[in-house]
Amino acid sequence: MRGKRELEREVLRRASGWLVEAMVRRRVSPFALTYSALGLAALAASMFALHRAWAWFVPLGGLVYLASGLLDALDGEVARREGRVTARGAFEDSVLDKFGEAAVSVGLLMGPAGGLEVLLFATGSLLVSYARARAESLGVELAGIGVAERAERTVGLVVGTLTYPLWEHVLNLALAAVGVAAYATAVQRFVVASRALAGRGDPSPGGRR
Repeated sequence: MRGKRELEREVLRRASGWLVEAMVRRRVSPFALTYSALGLAALAASMFALHRAWAWFVPLGGLVYLASGLLDALDGEVARREGRVTARGAFEDSVLDKFGEAAVSVGLLMGPAGGLEVLLFATGSLLVSYARARAESLGVELAGIGVAERAERTVGLVVGTLTYPLWEHVLNLALAAVGVAAYATAVQRFVVASRALAGRGDPSPGGRR
């Protein structure tokens, strides 16, 4: 699955190369992009929560969340181009991603979406990320494994929000579909990591089974 990850990065480089180049020339901090992405995610969550004030807050919130996802994708590329890749940056990027997704889930729950669909979306997203983080802490690379990584989940949510004014139930269907796909991805990552670790037979850190 490493080929999928490399393909995504190549598409990102081709689609946003001019923007990355401009940011590199101006020495834009990757941390600024990371925290801006979180701010946009919080703004999107607020717009979802306030959808009763104006129904068009839902599709506009989806576009804001899409912008958040784009900034999140760019911060790593800018860091690589500037030679500023750090463990702190990787940690903050991963954790703040989860803060953003959690905020958006709360906004959806307070606003236009049903509880079960949001629960599927939120818990599925957390399981996908945790499976990767735990596996990589044990030396198993899972990037590119599964059909519902951050980019796919973001696109699914945005499609649901953009079609919300036409038929509001589309958003619930989109969240449910993304949630199911996320659970499938988490299971796939569990199987891949378990097989890799079983083949190694390494002792567990801390003496755990």
